Amino acid sequence: MFIGHYAPAFIGKRIAKTVPLWVLFAAVQLVDIAWGIFIATGVEHVRIIEGFTASNSLDLYDMPWTHSLVMALVWSLGAGLVWAALARRDKTLGGIVVGAAVFSHWLTDLIVHVPDLLLYPGSDIKFGFGLWNNFPVAMGLELTIFLGSMAIYLTGTRARGGFGRVWPFIATALLLGLFYLGMTTPPPDDIAVAGYSAVVMYGVICAIAAGFDLTREAK
Repeated sequence: MFIGHYAPAFIGKRIAKTVPLWVLFAAVQLVDIAWGIFIATGVEHVRIIEGFTASNSLDLYDMPWTHSLVMALVWSLGAGLVWAALARRDKTLGGIVVGAAVFSHWLTDLIVHVPDLLLYPGSDIKFGFGLWNNFPVAMGLELTIFLGSMAIYLTGTRARGGFGRVWPFIATALLLGLFYLGMTTPPPDDIAVAGYSAVVMYGVICAIAAGFDLTREAK
């Protein structure tokens, strides 16, 4: 799951209007941001196996600290508490939405991953429905939930000016372009480069989300 991860961020923004969209974009990818750092530093591991699934070549065989169910809950709770402590308004609602956004990553991964999501670090129980093995359906699902959730977000906001009316089109083109590059560009041979590159990409996507915060406001 890539672009589909951002669907809960758009929905979350409709619920907690005081939480910036870029924060929710970071929240839904928090465990992957950590994963990028962890594989770059050797805490977690991944293998590149050509044709491992119909959608990508990543064998995500060791990621217990970011993608196990129990640790996903820990990341979610931690992020929600941090936001509640830092927020000036709507602390409880904002904390719940941020925490839920973080946990949504595990739920959306559950749909597409082959069984590589552990119950907890060291567990033999693994989850994953394996939709990545059906490329057309997996891609169709991602695009549908992404575009549908953006439409829901847009119906609850209005442009602050002329640029706010065109930014959704620009942002969609940029995000879909990154989605296409992510699906078609072979992963680097150096795992550390792959990990840090992923973190940089998530930062760029958060900057795109910040464009929504700057150019649109809740109705």
